[in-house]
Order: sequence, then structure tokens, then C-alpha cells
Amino acid sequence: MIGSIGEILMAISLMIFIAGLLRWTFGRGPQGALPDENGDLGLLETVAVVPTREAADVLVGKLAREKVRVTVSHREDGWALLAFPRDANDARLVLHAL
Repeated sequence: MIGSIGEILMAISLMIFIAGLLRWTFGRGPQGALPDENGDLGLLETVAVVPTREAADVLVGKLAREKVRVTVSHREDGWALLAFPRDANDARLVLHAL
């Protein structure tokens, strides 16, 4: 059966408290890495910069076919293709061969 009004209000307030606690803990959104004074993002190295997102996606597809992993980041001068140091030379070789 349904509990008393006090029990219902206590259950609702407990759920609101838990939801607020979870939002405070996990709801801060993605922080992302901030570039340093050279524009680098941590361990990632810039292997190419292109003017549009579509061009970046085309290059990412070509690199993926060669099993080279890169990621794309937007910055002031265009879209940068970023790779870890162990993949950066391979990415440059593939892009140079285009």
C-alpha cells in the first residue's frame, strides 16, 4: 500500500538530494585540454592543419585506412590533426605521400 504523506515526501526529498549530489559530482561537463603557449595539447603532436572540418575528415579517413590514429581539434588557424608521438611520423609520411 501507499505510505503516509510524510514517507512519500521523505522519499521524494531523498531522490532530489541524490540527483543533486550526482549532478554536482558528474555534471561539470567536459573540461578538455587547454593548449600551451606553443599550441600543443599535452602529448599530442600536430601533424597537419587544414582550413575546414570536411578536409580534416577526408584526411582522417585516409589515415585510418593506413591504420594511423589521429584526432581532430579546432583552433584559430583551422582544424588540426593531432597524433601521439609514436604515430606522428607515420601520419606525416602518409600525408606527404598524398
